[in-house]
Formats: sequence, structure tokens, C-alpha cells
Amino acid sequence: MPKGIPLTEEEQAKRRHGIFHQVVNIFLKKGFQETSMREIAEAAGLGKSTLYDYFKTKEDILVYFFEDQLSDMTEEAQRIAMQNLPADKRLRQVMETYIENLQANKSLFLKMSFESQRLKAESQKQIQDKRHAYQDMVRALIDEGIREGVFRKVNSLLAARMLVSGMAPIVFGSRFTGTPQEMLKDTLDIFFRGIEG
Repeated sequence: MPKGIPLTEEEQAKRRHGIFHQVVNIFLKKGFQETSMREIAEAAGLGKSTLYDYFKTKEDILVYFFEDQLSDMTEEAQRIAMQNLPADKRLRQVMETYIENLQANKSLFLKMSFESQRLKAESQKQIQDKRHAYQDMVRALIDEGIREGVFRKVNSLLAARMLVSGMAPIVFGSRFTGTPQEMLKDTLDIFFRGIEG
């Protein structure tokens, strides 16, 4: 815990968020592995020992990035899922916000995703658990659509995984077939209608 008056959990989470966003540029410029904890502390305007109060290791910082981003996306998707709209319309909105989030943080997501492959198995599992929470929320929407009769009965977990995975080429691909919005529309049309004539 930081010295002096102990921070609440919410205050500590806010401080960790602030620290991370103060040091994003150094990761983008120098690379995550190449950046030392001393440089991170300097970029955040902290002493090294204070930085350790919030992040014990660089790996903690990387895990924090993914957990924070995925938690935010899941919360945003849950807000959309609560709207009084047909499931297919809500699912389209969820995927639109997912793409917007990926686009807004494109360079950072690319760099951090590469770095995350070097994490310990335990850290990778923490990130995977957050990804699964997002997929489960998408799955629940697909299940709702099946109950409403707007989707046919399918393996909803597999469908959710396919849909979320299918978003990556829209932002990170090398053979774009239109704007991100056009590609999203085409991807969702293929997902919802299939390719059979």
C-alpha cells in the first residue's frame, strides 16, 4: 500500500489507471521490454519505490493494460445489452463499440499483444479470463437472439468466439476491403446471413 493514508480500492485503481496512461508513449516509442521500471517511474513522475506500491513488476503493468481495457469493453457492452432492442440490433451495436475501441488504441493493442505472448502462464490466464468474460457477454446476446427467434439455434459459445475473432482483420489486417465501418457491416452481414445462396 502507498505510504501515509491508505487509499481505497477505487482510489488505487484510479491511480494505477493514471500511471499507465502517463507511460503509454514510452512503451510505444521504446518498446515494453526495453523500458525499465526506473524509466516508467520517471515518465509517471513518481519515485521508483512509489511505483512499486502500484505495480510490482513490468508484467503487472502489461496484465493491468489488458484487464483494464477488457473490463471497460465488457462494461460498455453490458450497458448496450440492457437496452430495450432486439438482440441482433444490440449485438451489432456491441461489435461497433468493440471496433471503435480497437481503432482508438490500435498501435498500443498491437504492441501489447505481441508483448503479452512472453508473459508467464499465470499472467496469460488472467488476461484470458477477461477475454472469456467478454465472449460470454456476446454469447448471452446470441442466446437471447435464439430465444427471440432472430437467430437460428447454434452453438452460441462458438458463434461468440468466431464473431469476436472476426473483428480483428477489420482493424489489424493488411488487405482492407473498405473503411472499417464498411468492413464491419460486411462482416456482420456474413455472420448473420451466412454465405449460402
